[in-house]
Amino acid sequence: MNTLTMNFKNKLGKRFSLRVQKVKNEIPEALIEELMDLIIAKNIFFENEKELGEKVSATINREESVF
Repeated sequence: MNTLTMNFKNKLGKRFSLRVQKVKNEIPEALIEELMDLIIAKNIFFENEKELGEKVSATINREESVF
């Protein structure tokens, strides 16, 4: 199972991570950046100073079954 972790900072400078499980194996970097920009622009999680203000990073963690 692949997990996309998107890291942001809010307007107070505190970090916030958002994880999405079961993402596709190959996701273009530009698509992830576009998604993060949309999350910031739509402001659907927090209000006021807790609003997300900037992108920090994104990673995809891949888990593979051994047997």
